Amino acid sequence: MLACAAVACASVDATPMVRARAADDLTCPESTLRVRRDYSGTYTALGCGKRATYRSVCEGTRCALAREGESLQGEPLSTPPPEPVGGRP
Repeated sequence: MLACAAVACASVDATPMVRARAADDLTCPESTLRVRRDYSGTYTALGCGKRATYRSVCEGTRCALAREGESLQGEPLSTPPPEPVGGRP
């Protein structure tokens, strides 16, 4: 799970998160990456002759990011209620 600044999530712009993740995934310096956001809300990172596509989901100031073909990882954005003592009936 990656957290993003309130400003980035409030405007639903995960570009900084995508840039950081793509630098690692593509083994490419962040300064050389180009990131574009598509109308569908997906992001494409291009750099070092490589390409990666990501999707993000933000709720409040918490965001999750996944590369195309991956499921969103980390804590769920909405935390389920705790189970009753003694487990489920």
